[in-house]
Amino acid sequence: MGWSWRRNTRRSGYSRYTAIPRPTGAVEAELRDRLRAVVLDGAEPDTRTAGLIALIHSAKLHALAFPDSPRKEIVARMTEITAGQWIDEGVRTAIRDMQAAMTAATAAAIAAAAG
Repeated sequence: MGWSWRRNTRRSGYSRYTAIPRPTGAVEAELRDRLRAVVLDGAEPDTRTAGLIALIHSAKLHALAFPDSPRKEIVARMTEITAGQWIDEGVRTAIRDMQAAMTAATAAAIAAAAG
């Protein structure tokens, strides 16, 4: 892993630099591998992976997470994983509330613009 350097503001005649790790994509690849193992290969999910799967399933982001896989199989497996988990209901409620708020805000903006 390499490092990037960012120059901060100059104080008292000295420049400060901040070292930032350069992203390699290793974390994303590991996460995708873990999701693939659980959803496609039938591995047992840990709590964090099950929570992430509940989020993906509730937000209906199946195609984004698994673009090359058959949607029906993905949805069925995610439904099986998230069935009965408290996080699934909480995420669905939060997404539903957010969508309702966005709809209300959009309607208010349209009504205000229309006069």
